[in-house]
Amino acid sequence: MIGLLAVTTLVGAADRTAILDHAFAVWAGTPAMRIEDAYKWLFHATLGGEHAVRDDAGPRAWMEREWSSLGPPKRGEPLVVALTPDRRLLRVQLRPYRALGGDRDMLLALFVSSAERFRGDRRAFRATWDALGDRLARRPWHHLTSRAWKHLDRKVRSVGFPAIDHSPAYLQRYDPAYRVIDGSLWTGLGAGSP
Repeated sequence: MIGLLAVTTLVGAADRTAILDHAFAVWAGTPAMRIEDAYKWLFHATLGGEHAVRDDAGPRAWMEREWSSLGPPKRGEPLVVALTPDRRLLRVQLRPYRALGGDRDMLLALFVSSAERFRGDRRAFRATWDALGDRLARRPWHHLTSRAWKHLDRKVRSVGFPAIDHSPAYLQRYDPAYRVIDGSLWTGLGAGSP
């Protein structure tokens, strides 16, 4: 059994270059990506979904609202997107999950359990975020530029790097609906499970 200390150590040892290389490879399929979306990705990849779980009622109400408004999966929408190259943290996409017969309450339980057991490292997030800024200063990528990074960095740094929402462009184009899940819990479902 991996204890909380071991999980924390894994997060602290995360290789920011590997996370960024992996992220850019995945982002290649999302050209509407903006700096807010990159920030959110790195936030989840290093800190998990703990910020979204303040009490049991909040995540349940949020899931029920979102679940009831889901349409069919979007063309090419994957069931799972790895946030990290080692699949330590995943985004489980709600539309494909539901279309495959996934159980809403089980996914909610996985989300809450993931948030409770995964202890991210805020220093790892800041280091990875700063590494993104360094990379964009050398080479912009689509809508991700050093100027955009600096603008958002000033806003989030001044308030302690909080969780933020996706950009309007990303929301409009992709209508994201997912939950951040600890990869070790997801693989525990078995290969035949959604």
